[in-house]
Amino acid sequence: MVADFIKKYFTTSDSITKNWSPVRRTFVQNEEAENILLDTGYIVAGRLENSTIQKLSDLYAQLHNFDIVTGGMFYSVYSRDIEYRKKVHEGINELLKPVYNSLFSDYKVVLNSFIAKVSGPESEFCLHQDSTGIDETKYSNLSVWIPLQDTNMQNGCLCVVPHSHKMFSPYRGISFEPPFHNIENTIRKYLQPIELKRGDILLFDNRLVHNSGINTSGKDRVVVMSGVYPIDAPLISCFKDPESSNSAIELIEQSSDFLLTYPNFKHDCHCRPETGKSIGFVKWDTTQMTEGSFLSLCKKYHVPATNVATLLQPTPLQAALDDRFAK
Repeated sequence: MVADFIKKYFTTSDSITKNWSPVRRTFVQNEEAENILLDTGYIVAGRLENSTIQKLSDLYAQLHNFDIVTGGMFYSVYSRDIEYRKKVHEGINELLKPVYNSLFSDYKVVLNSFIAKVSGPESEFCLHQDSTGIDETKYSNLSVWIPLQDTNMQNGCLCVVPHSHKMFSPYRGISFEPPFHNIENTIRKYLQPIELKRGDILLFDNRLVHNSGINTSGKDRVVVMSGVYPIDAPLISCFKDPESSNSAIELIEQSSDFLLTYPNFKHDCHCRPETGKSIGFVKWDTTQMTEGSFLSLCKKYHVPATNVATLLQPTPLQAALDDRFAK
């Protein structure tokens, strides 16, 4: 079965370009919402009740206390304290399960987490796509992003390139550079800030190219984020040997609690995962996309340049990432 799947889609690099496109989600109950997700890659699907927002804020306050002058990004999933991560996941699940049941069917939440952007000069999160988590030739997942305060350019709102979930590859991982690495300065011109109200429920395709800027507000920007998958989709991770530019991408099937229990999402994160079962290798062309190709895709999907001044220049964090891939 795995061999047939690889032969069908990945015998040559051309087969990816010709055969792959995002698969429609069957677990999103509102058909029009899914149409928008497939088209632009994101939609605001409602807003939490004030009482739920307050309970989520209280849960965050019970478990966290940051005092970092330089600022920074904190993801609960990066913690090596597994019991803490489970407490976060289960606490959020208890509060949001009724909401998610109204939006989705035949789904599973593989991870609930907090993301804190602590105010300060080191609080940017770099331009990226999220890593592949399922077989994207058969399924599509999504992320739910709910801020616990209004978000704007001052406190580092989420910024996305609309339609970019259709522009690249179904295989992404932190062990190999993204296909837009060489044209990031061009891509920044197309970032669209998404300013949200407290408790807005943003659904977005995690294949979208996205980032968030520096938080200069003087207050933490806190977000609840959930990963929502089709109920029958196995979790996978992708690994490519960073020492060999021509190596194939290994597909590794992981347990259903992988995102809750794997300890190294931050520490040694570029190494091959120590868990899971190898299910095959994908050989595909890792050539960087050219600026001309990206601009042609923007024209095809009617993506306008925004040229938001504060998003055009990479910060020291982005420069450090660029240096890692340049070596």
